[in-house]
Amino acid sequence: MTHNETLHVGVIGCGKIAEKHLNAYRKLKGVRVTVTDIVPKGQVVARRYGVGWHPDPDGLIADAGVDAVDVCIPTPAHAETILKALDAGKPVFCEKPLARNLEEARAIAKKAKETGRIVMVGYLYRFHPAFQFAREVLQEEVLGRPYFALFRLGGRGSHKAWKHKRETGGGAGNEMLVHMLDLALWYFGPPRRVRLLELDTVLKEREIEGRVVQVDAEDLIVLQLETEGGVKVLCESDLLTPSYMNYMEVQGTNGSLWTSILEHFPTLLYLKEPRGVYDRGQNVFEFPRVDLFERELEHFVRCVREGTPPELNSLDDSLRLMEILERVREATPSHD
Repeated sequence: MTHNETLHVGVIGCGKIAEKHLNAYRKLKGVRVTVTDIVPKGQVVARRYGVGWHPDPDGLIADAGVDAVDVCIPTPAHAETILKALDAGKPVFCEKPLARNLEEARAIAKKAKETGRIVMVGYLYRFHPAFQFAREVLQEEVLGRPYFALFRLGGRGSHKAWKHKRETGGGAGNEMLVHMLDLALWYFGPPRRVRLLELDTVLKEREIEGRVVQVDAEDLIVLQLETEGGVKVLCESDLLTPSYMNYMEVQGTNGSLWTSILEHFPTLLYLKEPRGVYDRGQNVFEFPRVDLFERELEHFVRCVREGTPPELNSLDDSLRLMEILERVREATPSHD
């Protein structure tokens, strides 16, 4: 496929995350979109964003005129949908997490290898300039040897009932923690030890869409990792925070880094000794708001056009993350 050809993307699902994807696609040149869902709302969403509508997800996936598939449905349906798309010869973008468990993730990886099609997963924080800056600082060893890092992601939850039910793949783990784990892996590599420190459902009742709902998925989770390089990492994620919160910090032998994707927070780089272009003492940086969905989907579109695997958010990255989650599940006491 050349850069001058129109790329036809079939978006599976019409919920909140799909609308963010549709908004991003209409900013990209040479992309045509058709959306599908099993619920009638899809037609309304299609009209709102000026994209095509198909009444049958399987039919859209099988359509020879569709060049790529974008999966925006609840996690329990990810694996089945991705496998169908790969069998149809379509490259796939899938919202995080890749699948419910490691077994499903490995089946997807096997099928992707057999078909030679790419699968990219939506860990969009890798595309934020503040977090990319943090990676550059670590790679250039500006902080010296890092030995402790903290990642926190908090949200209020209560958007949809399924996001707070275990049987539908909800909970702070799938919704939030996976983003922080992905960043930790990107910065420090796979851990040699993983320890679950906290897993709880603090708010067992939620007011969702005007009614009170009994929920059972965790809304608080804390993990402790130790990397092969000896970095101690804490990852905390929750669905308890009234105002969205997202930040990370790293402590090293030559200083500290604190940063966030929230534009009202500065990025602070404190150094004991100057390194490269960075001065001794406090270095302060500002990063503006960016459309992360546009950035990651632009990367996906480019990979499809060029027939190359993604440089960010590869299938291998997601497999490593799923392996960590599997270790956490094996160490987690039963809720029953």
